[in-house]
Amino acid sequence: MKKKMTRKTVLSIVTYVVLMTLLVACGSSGNSGGTPSTTPGTTEQAGETNKPGNGGEAAGNEPITLKMLASRTPVHADYKDMMVWKDYEQMSGVTVEWDLVPDANFVEKRNILLAGGDYPDAIYRALLSNSDVMARGGEGVFIKLNDLIEQHAPNLMKLFEKYPEVRSGITQADGNIYSLPFVSDFESANYGGKMFINKKWLDQIGMAEPETTDDFYKMLKAFKEKDGNGNAQADEIPLTSTDIESIINALKGFWGLGNRGGAHPLVDMNEETNELRFIPGDDRYKEVLEFLNKLYKEDLIDKEIFTMNSSKLTAKGEDDLVGSFIFPNPVPIGQKTKDNYIGMHALKGPYGDQIITSVNPVLRNAGAFVITNKNQHPERTMQWVDYWYSEEGMELFFMGKEGETFTKTADGQYQYVEDITNNPNGLTLDEAVGQHMPWPGSGQPTVQTEKFSKGGASYPSAMEATAKVSEHFPKEVWTPFTHTQAESDFLASVGNDITTYVNEMKVKFISGSVPFSEWEKYMDTLNKMGLNDYMDVYKEAYNRYTES
Repeated sequence: MKKKMTRKTVLSIVTYVVLMTLLVACGSSGNSGGTPSTTPGTTEQAGETNKPGNGGEAAGNEPITLKMLASRTPVHADYKDMMVWKDYEQMSGVTVEWDLVPDANFVEKRNILLAGGDYPDAIYRALLSNSDVMARGGEGVFIKLNDLIEQHAPNLMKLFEKYPEVRSGITQADGNIYSLPFVSDFESANYGGKMFINKKWLDQIGMAEPETTDDFYKMLKAFKEKDGNGNAQADEIPLTSTDIESIINALKGFWGLGNRGGAHPLVDMNEETNELRFIPGDDRYKEVLEFLNKLYKEDLIDKEIFTMNSSKLTAKGEDDLVGSFIFPNPVPIGQKTKDNYIGMHALKGPYGDQIITSVNPVLRNAGAFVITNKNQHPERTMQWVDYWYSEEGMELFFMGKEGETFTKTADGQYQYVEDITNNPNGLTLDEAVGQHMPWPGSGQPTVQTEKFSKGGASYPSAMEATAKVSEHFPKEVWTPFTHTQAESDFLASVGNDITTYVNEMKVKFISGSVPFSEWEKYMDTLNKMGLNDYMDVYKEAYNRYTES
């Protein structure tokens, strides 16, 4: 809605126009160096990328220094030595004084600094949940970004046009935007829990790829009983992953659950009633757990599944002990065996469902970057971060510099130089990349695309696994919902208790330590814990989501 201009506003505009006319005239006659009469680098000029530090007179382009807190993965070099940040400082005129904190300690330190008031100008790779953003934004620690985005972030505005759900997903319940997102425009990266089968084992037991959940069970049983790895030892692990939740999420879609994607593992839509559904309380969820309990009792699922991690997965994979596993890509299964695996079909479940549920929204993290109320240069800071949402910025961020860290093939494809792909010091790809570029670990304010992604999601079998099942992705993938402060407080208490109880009980049901005859007792406990109130809070958030 347009606002009526007051006499004071009109006078201000006239004064501004007169002053700018005089400034342009002076610049044209007194600067033989060719300073352009229009603002350099805006998207309106020859369609060029919005260059950092040149977003208009209000922001200026003088050198400035910003202090930023950032989470750092183990593979990252010190940012002050990283090529990307050195180059970008020269381009933008913005010097960043980084306070780098290891991932393992970051959230704790971030929260301590925010609570104590000793926080910097901005937080990069902030790892903030929507509730964190709303809490600090509502109290004014994180500043409102709505106008700054409109005026100084043309690349982000273009992203909003392409994906309106990104804008709605970072807009809090009070109508304000306090944080900037990490977005993935790469389908293979967004398909998280891919199901991989050992093709060599399939050939060994003489079976075709499974098409149904019954076929899947028969295949796992054959892996165990027919010496899948062909070593004449009973050491086969038919199915594993890094955790039990990945297996549940991968399978539940074949029972018709999880039909709105991976961002909401506990709630989806009952399409028969058109009402929100609490997945862990549904009878079909019970059937999924019963299926997994059957696998567990028959030694068809890894006995260490409740204590698994990536290093254990790699060790078992390198020893050729794994018949099938669930992970976003095949790399962690081991260098020696990763090429033995192919993606699995979308299995048809007992009711005919074939939903691939482990699909994340393009909005992967709403709280990747925030500007605090201590920042004296919010316009320049917005320009600085907006660059990473541009094509040029993405290239620098993910690939580095042509000739130094990447080259292009004859057909225009990007590829890292051999020093990265076959590092002479024995560094992994992520470790080698992390010496020059900060993308390993994800969660930064930028956009991940297939064009510039060279991590595990771009591995051939991961791409093929995605293409194999993409027609069975959910018809709608919800982004995380935003909540009011009262809702966030409720979810942090009652909601957290419910989630903890669900996680505890699924382990007990699958392992058999609690029989399924106690399912009604489980449901009674959930109801007493406040399940109805939990769903009411979810419904309020969902209604805002659909109205935005």
